[in-house]
Amino acid sequence: MEPIIKTENIKVIYNKGQDNEYIALNDISIEVFPEEYSIFFGPSGCGKSTLLYTILGLQKISEGKLYIKGRESSSFSEADKSNLDSQFFGIVFQNFNLIYSLNVIDNIALPQVFLESKKEVRLAKSKTLLARFGIETRAHNLPASLSGGQQQRVAICRALVNDPLVLLADEPVGNLDSESARVVMESIYDINKKDKKTVILVTHDHTFLPYADRIYYFKDAKLEKVVQNTHPKKMIAGAKNLQQEEASETTGSGTGDFTPFGELEKMARAHHFMTVPQLKAWSITNYLTDEFTVNQIERLEKFMEEMLAGKLSEHAFFEKLNAPFSEGGVGLYQGTAIRFTQKISSILREVGAFLQNLKNIKDPQESLKMVDILRKFLLEEYHGSLSQEQIQRLEKGIGERLAGSMNDLQFSELLDKSVSEGGIGLNTLTAEHLSERLEIILAQAYESN
Repeated sequence: MEPIIKTENIKVIYNKGQDNEYIALNDISIEVFPEEYSIFFGPSGCGKSTLLYTILGLQKISEGKLYIKGRESSSFSEADKSNLDSQFFGIVFQNFNLIYSLNVIDNIALPQVFLESKKEVRLAKSKTLLARFGIETRAHNLPASLSGGQQQRVAICRALVNDPLVLLADEPVGNLDSESARVVMESIYDINKKDKKTVILVTHDHTFLPYADRIYYFKDAKLEKVVQNTHPKKMIAGAKNLQQEEASETTGSGTGDFTPFGELEKMARAHHFMTVPQLKAWSITNYLTDEFTVNQIERLEKFMEEMLAGKLSEHAFFEKLNAPFSEGGVGLYQGTAIRFTQKISSILREVGAFLQNLKNIKDPQESLKMVDILRKFLLEEYHGSLSQEQIQRLEKGIGERLAGSMNDLQFSELLDKSVSEGGIGLNTLTAEHLSERLEIILAQAYESN
C-alpha cells in the first residue's frame, strides 16, 4: 500500500544561519497510510505539532520533501494548496478556533461556503453532523453557551463537513475534563473506524496511545521511534478496560474481579520499547523532574535504573547527581542533589515496605488486603482526618484503579471532587500528590512476564 502522506528528511529551522537559530524539526522521515490512526507522541516542544502544521502546509519546510498522495508539495499551485486545505484535510485544534459571533450550525457550514455549496446543501450536511455527534439541539446557540466538550464536537463537525480524506487533531482534548475528553476521543476513533478516515492525532498523553495503529515518538525535534500496534486496543469509558483482544485478558469491576496492575500493563504496552527496569525508573523520575532539561532527565533515568537494580548505593547515586554534566553527572547543585537523593530514598523505602506486605498476600481473592495496604501507604503523609464514608470511597477508588476500571486522571478527580458530589473532598494539590504516589507504587510493583 502506498502512503497517503510521506516526508523525507524534513527540517524546519527558524532564524537559519543566525545566532538564535533554532531547529524545530530535525531530519524527519515518516509514512502515513490510508485509513490508519497515527499518533505523534512526545513532550511539549518536541516537534510533533510542528510536523502536523508542516504536513498541513502552514509551516514552511527548510530542508527535505513532503509528498501528498505521491505528489511532491513544492509542485503544488495555489489552487492545489487551497483544495488541500478545504477538501483533503480537516483539522481540530486544542482551543476549538470557532467563530464566536456565528451560531453553531453556521460555524459548521462555513467550510462549505468556500466550496460554493448551495445553502440548503451545506445546512443539510451540517444538521446531519450535528445529529451524529449529539448536539443538534444546540444548532442555533452561540459557541460561548456550550461546554468545552460540546465546542470541540462542533469543531469536529466543522472539520468533517467537506468530507476530507485526512483528519488532523492537535491536542484535541487538552482543555477538556475527563468525561468530555472520553467523548471526543470516542468520536475521533469512530471517524477512523467507521468513516475510514485517516487520522493523525498529536498528544503528550500516553493513555491515548492504545487507540493508534502506528505511534511516532518525538523528542528534541527528532523522531525517536515508530511503533506499530499489531493489535490496537480501544480504550472505552472509565468503567471499562481495554477491549478484550487476547483470550488471557479479563476485565475487572471494583475489587471483586481483580486484575492488579492492569493499568501498568497498558503503560508497558504504550512504552513497550522500554524494559521493565526502565519503566520503573521512568515512573519515579517523571514524578520528580518537572524543571529538569531533557538531557538531565535521560541521564537521571539511567542512574535511577542502576540504583533500582542495586548497582548504585545511595551515596554513589548522590555523587552522580552532583557531578558536572560535562563529567557524566546530572549537574545538580549539592543541596538539590541531597534533597533529591533523600526524596528518592524515602520513596524506595516506602515501596519496599509495600512490596514486603504484598508478598504476604498469596491468594488473588485477598485483594481487599492489598487495597487496605495501599490506602495506608497513600495516607502516610496526609495529616488531615477522613470520615468513614471518605475512607470507603477511597478504598473503592483504589480497587477500581488496580482493576483497570479507573484511570489515573479519574482517580485524581475522585480525590478532588467534593463529598456531596460523591468524591473524597481533598484539595486539588493533595489529590494530585496522592494520585502520583499510587502510580509510583504500581510501577514499582509491576513485573514482566
